Amino acid sequence: MIDRRSLWLAGLGFVAGCGGDQPVAQPAKNVVKVSGTLTYQGKALEHFNVSFVPADEGKHTAFGLTDAAGNFTLGTNQPGDGAAVGKYKIGVTYSGPPAEQDSSVTANPIDDDKLLPKAPIKIPQHYANPEKSQLTQEVPAGGLTDLKIDLK
Repeated sequence: MIDRRSLWLAGLGFVAGCGGDQPVAQPAKNVVKVSGTLTYQGKALEHFNVSFVPADEGKHTAFGLTDAAGNFTLGTNQPGDGAAVGKYKIGVTYSGPPAEQDSSVTANPIDDDKLLPKAPIKIPQHYANPEKSQLTQEVPAGGLTDLKIDLK
């Protein structure tokens, strides 16, 4: 099976881009623990990716995947290490349950959105784009361990 670390790294690769000429990013500094619960109209969202995109340039995006209870822990430099102190815009997308590790999955990625797994609970599309979601969060120096994100 592909574990949560593999999914997190895939998300990191998506945001970082795939240009070979780009310099390797330096690890984020001032990373603090950030965890919480993601719900939609009070129902826990499982297998969703929560992305914290920094409002300030030069900072790193943090990711977390939800479990069956909607719980997530963000990671920036590595899964679960937290997010850097600062202001963020939040995006939420369905990632689907971890797939069985199979060489055909990595050799033949799915290019057709219609073939991707469908979320059991459909959320409004604007939440997928941090610029349009209207979800923001300040990460304080002390971190956040009980963040509640309830989508409407």
